[in-house]
Amino acid sequence: MNNYTFVNHPIEMLHSIIPELLPGVGKIITVHYDETSNKFVGILSEKTNHDYCTQWLNIQKIVPELQHYFDNKNPIDWFDPENLPFDIEVKRPNPGIDLFSELNNVVLLVRITNESNSKDLVFIYLEENPSNFGITDTDKPLSSENKGIIAFLLNHSINVFVNLHKRNKTTLNLHNVRTRQIINQTESMKDEMLKTKENYGVSLVKLCQQIIYELSLISRKKYRLSPGALEKIKNYRGEIKDLEMIIRHTISYIDSLYVDHQNEIDILEWHLIFEKPIIETTLEPAKSPEYEIYARTISLLDRLEDAALVIKSNKKKLTGTNVGSAFPKPITAPAISDALYNHRNKINSLVKKFPEKWVTIKNDFKPLKNILRDELPES
Repeated sequence: MNNYTFVNHPIEMLHSIIPELLPGVGKIITVHYDETSNKFVGILSEKTNHDYCTQWLNIQKIVPELQHYFDNKNPIDWFDPENLPFDIEVKRPNPGIDLFSELNNVVLLVRITNESNSKDLVFIYLEENPSNFGITDTDKPLSSENKGIIAFLLNHSINVFVNLHKRNKTTLNLHNVRTRQIINQTESMKDEMLKTKENYGVSLVKLCQQIIYELSLISRKKYRLSPGALEKIKNYRGEIKDLEMIIRHTISYIDSLYVDHQNEIDILEWHLIFEKPIIETTLEPAKSPEYEIYARTISLLDRLEDAALVIKSNKKKLTGTNVGSAFPKPITAPAISDALYNHRNKINSLVKKFPEKWVTIKNDFKPLKNILRDELPES
């Protein structure tokens, strides 16, 4: 499976990078502290024919002997292989390390400062034949000048790679944090939407229960919404003003079914018909000139009625402040009063034309009642 190269520890990735930078490398041994396993980790890559074989090393026994390599402040050092504290037994599945001797190689140690401000060790075994480094006109071993150039280039190249690896990993971590935040915000919004939907459904149920209670006082019968009816009302998605009319017609229908019934009557789910809201009176067609004249006033009264029904369902007073807060975009009480005053003549005319509409605000909303009392001649 493809993955980012900088997800793993940067020292691990050097085993694939260094042979590409410098083909004349016979062996690479790295030692770094792994925070996941909470121990030092050794890795060996050794050239076999034209490829490199990489394996993990068990170095726990020689960690004390490696301590002075960690403590040295020099960024690079050269070592004779005979003086290094390990030998690789590659025949075992999980090779250990003991003292060894490789007289035909020279070893460059590059120390890399890690995120804990301690050192990771990179031992690079260079084959002394200059032809491995593109020098073909001599058979002499690598000179001090050759080694100096190689050490300088390798040290800087390795540090550039490690620093780039760290920056890329930091960027990836930041992107991951941001992605998790977006996911959490999305899930939180979904929860809030579900809560809002549930609260809205509860408000609709309260409104219907209030309407049913008022009708029960008139009919002197007791009604109860069944669990199925409650759930259906919660999921109602039509206009609130239509819902009130639906409940009134539902009660009328039930009364016709239970003429002499004296016990509590259950309002069942199938009693409630939402698909085609019942509208007793239809306003003039939208395209008629008269409708155009009253369109904004009708819209104002509809919105006030819807907001008033919401406030009433929550058993709050029908004040200008409360009704204004129930608008999709809340408005102030003075703004409501100004709007009613500016439409006062059309409001009085509409109330006369459609006496069955806007019942709640006509009866209980004082700012509108004041307009109806102070009727002025229509201009």
